[in-house]
Amino acid sequence: MDPVDTRARFALDVQGLNSLKKGRDQGEQLQGAAEQFEALFLHQVMQSMRDAVPRSGLVDSSATRFYESMYDQQLSTHLAGRGLGLAEQLVSQLSQRSTGETSE
Repeated sequence: MDPVDTRARFALDVQGLNSLKKGRDQGEQLQGAAEQFEALFLHQVMQSMRDAVPRSGLVDSSATRFYESMYDQQLSTHLAGRGLGLAEQLVSQLSQRSTGETSE
């Protein structure tokens, strides 16, 4: 079975999380979950940045907010796919913890 490319998926896709469990070893599952967590974290950061900017005038509408949210979700997925280092740190720490627990 081919591995699922989590970077090409929608950032907050619940079915994508379920597909992490199918046909892959624990290391690949951990890597995929860490990448999706990084995308979710980046989305929250971008959403907080947008909320910090005051809105007024012609660009303040519900449609604008909707499309900005969609753009931010896809951008966060793209940035997480390129790697900022958060996913690698999570994988490193969690894999050390899981190997430490199994060796006891």
